Amino acid sequence: MDAQGHVTPEEIRRALLTIYRGDAESNLQQALLRLLSDDLKPLDEKGRWKPSPLLILVAVLVCALIGVFFYFTIGAR
Repeated sequence: MDAQGHVTPEEIRRALLTIYRGDAESNLQQALLRLLSDDLKPLDEKGRWKPSPLLILVAVLVCALIGVFFYFTIGAR
């Protein structure tokens, strides 16, 4: 703060960074992990991240579709 009581832009930036650093919703990685985690138990017994069963099902279906696509395009010859 200067002698007249005005706040500098650098001080405002530092204050905003300290406020938003602790906010979980402003962190993209934490927000995505929370979105893709299991709703009932997001962490397992060892404290590791536990994915949603819907995410696992979608991943398996996508892998199966990719496998079928490659089988009929490359393997059919």
